[in-house]
Amino acid sequence: MPEDGDSDEEEVASAEELMEHIEGNWREKVEKATLNDCEQIRAAGEYVRAAESWQDAVSRVADGLAVSEERAAWLVGLYIKIFTDPSKSVTGYGLNIGGIYFSTEKSVEELQPETRIDSVDEAEEYLREYVGVHADEADINEVAFTDDLPEEPLYPSLELDLNVPTPQLTGLTEALETITTSYHQQLATQLSTILDSYFDSLLSDALEPIADLAGQYQEIEESDFEFKWLSNVKHAAFMQLYREFCDKGNDAAAELLAAQLRDEEGIEGFKEYFLSFDEYDERQTIIEEALDAHAEGRYALSIPTLLTQLDGIFIDLALDIGLWRPDHDVTGVAVVNKGEGSPRHISEIDEEFRDYYSSRLWPNRVDILHGKRTDYADDELLSAKLIWLLFQTLHTTENIRSAEDFGDYHILRSVDENDVHSITAIADHLDYQEDYVEERCMVLEEQHAVSISENDKVSITEIGHKYLEGDRSLVD
Repeated sequence: MPEDGDSDEEEVASAEELMEHIEGNWREKVEKATLNDCEQIRAAGEYVRAAESWQDAVSRVADGLAVSEERAAWLVGLYIKIFTDPSKSVTGYGLNIGGIYFSTEKSVEELQPETRIDSVDEAEEYLREYVGVHADEADINEVAFTDDLPEEPLYPSLELDLNVPTPQLTGLTEALETITTSYHQQLATQLSTILDSYFDSLLSDALEPIADLAGQYQEIEESDFEFKWLSNVKHAAFMQLYREFCDKGNDAAAELLAAQLRDEEGIEGFKEYFLSFDEYDERQTIIEEALDAHAEGRYALSIPTLLTQLDGIFIDLALDIGLWRPDHDVTGVAVVNKGEGSPRHISEIDEEFRDYYSSRLWPNRVDILHGKRTDYADDELLSAKLIWLLFQTLHTTENIRSAEDFGDYHILRSVDENDVHSITAIADHLDYQEDYVEERCMVLEEQHAVSISENDKVSITEIGHKYLEGDRSLVD
């Protein structure tokens, strides 16, 4: 990476290169601190809190931890830095585990499940990053040790906003580690938001490459590319698909997708991959027969079968999550469609996916399943598109199911604006299932967003009002 002032700026042409670029920066911070450093800094805190001056703190740490005066000064300086001037250049996972680690006595092993980091080894690395970033910012050798200690060097819990959702803090890191298509304009918005707050030092060298990528994604957004909705494939594969579209058009891109399904290994790979989704479980036999039919070139069987299952997945979802009642005539397109002004609007469905499902899939479904079309018996490309759409649909429904609070806004708004005060009245007003409303109201009460009286009347609280106004989030 070029030094400051170097006229030859490093160009990062792809998300993969950008990921490597940022990973290198992150790794440098990890290597600046060992796990032993982290443990000793926390242990030094006990002596700092009992000390009356800097020198007293250094002496206590040197004696208590059996380290040199120089080492003790470094430990004391880092402890004070962490608690009085916390860095804004730490990733979300690092900030989360670092803040909790230094304000409790829990081990990394105990904190790993709480912080949702995948393994203890990774948790240790994020903790080392947390300390490494602070060590990088504070040259302890230049610290002027006076007789005055900071007034409040005790705990970081009031200084660090540990309640900020991890995805907000780690949006860029996670987007680049798991980057799929990420071409939507929302990515550019997300990136710019993160840039404003978190790129002063750790990721400053990546600003220009990110701007270039954002421009590239905007170009895709404004194009006629048919497969914008395919948002859960790897970035490199998506860009290859987009370049094929640029060179030869959408049919050529569809041909490239179909080519991935032309051997037994490709079909078996999809079967194995789909097993990880709950939505696939009860439909496995039917979908696997459709996949086998596709592999055998029997598209007259694969196409209508896949169309029914795609629709069925969304119908099951709509009923299971409580946004439609069982006696309603629910259709897949009703669930997916944007539904402006409707409380049933599920925002987790990407706009490009909505458009494709409604404008391209649904007309095919009606024409084919109602017998209006008979020209699809040899349509390999349509069959392949439906398999890839199933791939994306399973991801989409999984995302929706993981967002348990999708109806909370509408429940709170209904209580606030429509003078409904019982679970039944709320459910009737929103046309939601009553069991779902009852479950969500109990959660909202735990979050102090509503209050439920002894006679089961629901009223909104100040916290609920602030949530509706966008002034705060709700955390289970």
